[in-house]
Amino acid sequence: MKRIFTKIPAFGFIVAVLFAAGCLSDDLERSDNGSGTGSTEPTIPDNSVIDAGVFSALNLDYPGLAAVKTYYESDQHYLAAQALLEYYRGRTDVINGNVNLIAPSISAEEQVWADQALIANEYRFYVEDYMDGDVPYSYLKSKAVDWTVCPTGDLEQRYRVHRHQWMVPQGKAYRTSLDETYITEWVTVYEDWLEKYPRPTGEVDYEADPATQPEESREALYAWRPIDVAYRVEDQCDLLYYFMQSTSFTPQLLSKFLANLAEQAEHVRTHYSEDTDVKATEAHAVFRAGTIFPEMKKAEEWVESGSGSMNEGIDASVFEVLNLDYSGLTKVKRAYDAGDYYMALQELLNYYRSRTHGLNPNVDLSNVTLGTNDQRWADYALRENDYRFYVNNYYDPNAGEANVPYSYLNSEGTGIDWTIWPTREQEQRYQLHRHQWMVPQAKTYYSLQDEKYALNWIEVYGDWLKQNPKPEQGTDVTNHASWRPLDVAARLIDQCALLEYYQQSPSVTVEWLSEVLKHLDEHANHIVNNYSTTSNHLITQAQAVTFAGMLFPELKNAATWKQSGTSVLSREVTAQYFPDGWLMDGDLHYHISGIEDFRVSLDVARRNGEESRFPASYVESIRKMTDVVMNMIYPDYTVPNMADTRRATWTARVLQRNLTNYYNLFPDNEQMHWMATGGTEGTVPETKVKTFPDGGYYVMRTGWTTADMMMVLQNTPDNPSGGHNGAQWHRQYDNNTFELWIKGRNFFPDSGCFSYGGTSESNASRRKYAASTAHNTVTLDGKNVSSDGKLLKQFSKSGSGHWYEALVLENPSYTGLTHRRTIFMVDDKFYVILDEAYGPAEGTVNLNFNITEGNDSQVVYDVEEGGFHTAFTDSNNLLVRTRASKTGAFVKKTGFVSYNINQTSERKAYQLNLTKTADEPVVRYATVLLPTSDASAETVSITLGDWSETGGSVRVQVGGVSYPALSYTL
Repeated sequence: MKRIFTKIPAFGFIVAVLFAAGCLSDDLERSDNGSGTGSTEPTIPDNSVIDAGVFSALNLDYPGLAAVKTYYESDQHYLAAQALLEYYRGRTDVINGNVNLIAPSISAEEQVWADQALIANEYRFYVEDYMDGDVPYSYLKSKAVDWTVCPTGDLEQRYRVHRHQWMVPQGKAYRTSLDETYITEWVTVYEDWLEKYPRPTGEVDYEADPATQPEESREALYAWRPIDVAYRVEDQCDLLYYFMQSTSFTPQLLSKFLANLAEQAEHVRTHYSEDTDVKATEAHAVFRAGTIFPEMKKAEEWVESGSGSMNEGIDASVFEVLNLDYSGLTKVKRAYDAGDYYMALQELLNYYRSRTHGLNPNVDLSNVTLGTNDQRWADYALRENDYRFYVNNYYDPNAGEANVPYSYLNSEGTGIDWTIWPTREQEQRYQLHRHQWMVPQAKTYYSLQDEKYALNWIEVYGDWLKQNPKPEQGTDVTNHASWRPLDVAARLIDQCALLEYYQQSPSVTVEWLSEVLKHLDEHANHIVNNYSTTSNHLITQAQAVTFAGMLFPELKNAATWKQSGTSVLSREVTAQYFPDGWLMDGDLHYHISGIEDFRVSLDVARRNGEESRFPASYVESIRKMTDVVMNMIYPDYTVPNMADTRRATWTARVLQRNLTNYYNLFPDNEQMHWMATGGTEGTVPETKVKTFPDGGYYVMRTGWTTADMMMVLQNTPDNPSGGHNGAQWHRQYDNNTFELWIKGRNFFPDSGCFSYGGTSESNASRRKYAASTAHNTVTLDGKNVSSDGKLLKQFSKSGSGHWYEALVLENPSYTGLTHRRTIFMVDDKFYVILDEAYGPAEGTVNLNFNITEGNDSQVVYDVEEGGFHTAFTDSNNLLVRTRASKTGAFVKKTGFVSYNINQTSERKAYQLNLTKTADEPVVRYATVLLPTSDASAETVSITLGDWSETGGSVRVQVGGVSYPALSYTL
């Protein structure tokens, strides 16, 4: 519900002292007694100059009004009014939070309104929504005010001029300048209005069209519609403070002013609107009249009536989650303690709109730029576009164009159906409830200032809250569709940003702010009560809780959230990572995401003066993690497609942004600086072979530029079924696989993941892409390998004008069969892979290769040579030749590769199959991977050497050059 009238200046604060000024003699005439001596006797004006109605309205027994009562009962009305004025000038026990008399101020806009309302400017009275170009319309006619002016022909203008919205600006103008012009002209206009618009008598329908009412009361109806009267009452509660110290504010004026205020307050109280919102506004005016003027007979009645009516329909439960003793919530607490919940909520909205703390590193309002798809996602989410909510990686294939989100319009076409689940994949259902379109929509709103986006947010999130209530505490939410803690964390992080983009929107009412804050509190508490066990999920959850505590310190539980979130992060920054810096989960996507969670959590703490909550060792713990990322990125700023990384989701821009963040954390790392700037600054890294034996990743590169080549190998301690550290869901059955990147082309991209599962079909797809045969490794009978990968040796050797770097990796892939893979990087020109499958197991040993995409002329099988070659027209090609220890079979296959969820392409793949008997100790393969511009011009010869469980060798001849034996000894 939206209140249509609230006038609470954000800058107002307590006026603790009102200075008394003036004395009785200032206002009395003096006369010569005829002696010619100049002696005088006061002449007191008779009772007729005072509006006696003020005394009927006053509670003359109110403390402080004794002199007023004495004079009144002695029939000295003028002296009674003078005493009343002195009382108000000296009153200190009534606080008006709207008025600051100690340091009065006025905005430029208000100053314009104050000046335009002077007769010199033709009585141009400010009327909200009605302007004559850049200035208000003039109400001057024949040197006097003409209240009937209506140049627009809109009757609403006739009503609203009687709200007197220029008068408080004139009061401020007077207090800031002490220019009597403002008060003398205000008096003239106000008294003119009082004379011309007395309250109608008899039975009158104040909401009816005046044209339908008796002619004698018709004009007055424009001035006495209750909502417009409420506006006047609100302002009169402030005007007295601004003007009463002036000598122009006389006892006569005070009597009229207070009598009129009492009459208006009572008029509003007895004519409340049936509309809930309008009634709340009217009731607030009545409530303020009672609180600012407790001397009135009906003050208590006004307070009781106003409080009850204005709080009707107001959900005050937000105050249960607020810390009203927080330093910034003084006005909120004052209003709340007075029972003025709506005023308290308005002050809360004012607080959020003006606060300068709660600094969010994810939001920079000074530089809001829309990404490529931000406005697309914002627009698709609108009702007019059938609520097509962007859910990462999930698009409607029947939409008629690419990358169109699915519609969540219900079958009746009347609203949203949050249970729609087109793909039946679990991840789609989870990610729908992360509300990933809301921040793009908020950024679009902030950039375009189009209220349709704010209204859509309010509609959609409000609907989500109704349809997806939080489960009762104690419910197992591990796999809950909408309240799984990871998805709650994603929502919460975004909610911490959304309010900043929307907080100045007129569509954000106090009621909506209350909803947002209540459910933000609910989200944070839900996470704390349902933390995941140690996993990447827990890191994100702790980040969300930290953000809520840092960015909303005025909430009661903020301190708890800060302590909880930072404590978890401080623990997990080492608990979830191997000593070599790799995330135990073993997936690069979540490795990078985890670093960002740790980094941005520290950032939000620093920005808000809470860095001390993290231990001194926290930042240094992140250093090795960032080293992993730097070494895993290919020179063209792509990443390996292994496990659930989804290469397409990591653009060069995103990667360089992360690298820049790392360099900012570690400004001593000039190699990181080089990577972050694309080689324009810093120092080029020199490392060619980088091993991460704990995490099970290895890099062999000839350099760091796009003219180089780079191989990434994987031989981890865990897979989805188990291992040293238990099952790792994001891992695959891929030990001893590799990718080979050369000059911008990945010749052996990992198959990827394609699906996160959730149905029998999608689970089958996930298993298909995770299978060992979908990777460049050795299998037995096509079955999945176990994982307990190890680095046996790293070494280099040179001689006879040649040199090589070598890694020896091993994995006990099956019971009775161990796969040892040795990789030689020779002269920075080519790679040789020596695969040895040894042990007593029997069956068909498969050497699997899954090749880059290309048509038949670009990727060519060479069956007789046991390999393939490429023939791309850009002269960036590869020749692959394999020799085995015995005769086997070359089996062509149709491979597949997925760089993002639900996206796949066919490619060529093949196996080299050897039959192994139980009495054969080993079967062996040697493969040469030779970069070339023209594979047809190359020749390769391979000869396998001796083997034992402690060593092996191979000889190769490439392009007529015979290389020394490539060998290892353990």
